[in-house]
Amino acid sequence: MSFVSVTREFLMLVKGDLDQYTTQKSDIKVNNYLSLSLITPAHVQFAKYGRGPGKPPPIDPIMKWLQTTGKITNPKDAKGAAVAIAKSIGKKGTKGYTKNAPNALEEAINKHIAFYATRVNNKHIEKTIEKVQRSYDTNLKKFTIQI
Repeated sequence: MSFVSVTREFLMLVKGDLDQYTTQKSDIKVNNYLSLSLITPAHVQFAKYGRGPGKPPPIDPIMKWLQTTGKITNPKDAKGAAVAIAKSIGKKGTKGYTKNAPNALEEAINKHIAFYATRVNNKHIEKTIEKVQRSYDTNLKKFTIQI
């Protein structure tokens, strides 16, 4: 198992914690052979902890949600419903709103960071032992000590 696979495993755990709150799922992007990114939906904080009253949310994601779930299929009707829903959210907030809620992404990362650190440390130790063994095999096995 490589460092990248350990990181992927960690990001899958974080993704699993966040994805249960949204219909739009997170994605793990491989940037290059040493770098991974977790791409989460912009609304994951609101999906988990609700949204307080104040400014209405954007209507485009609400329209998309209405059409995707099949609740309203006609684009014109979906826009009208989305505007009404956004106004209601702006006025009342959403059900399940948690005032001063923790950051959902940080919470998921912190939940699994000890697992990740342990796996990375174990991998580092494993790689170090392999290097020492190769060095021993290459350099020290050649010599014998006679008394």
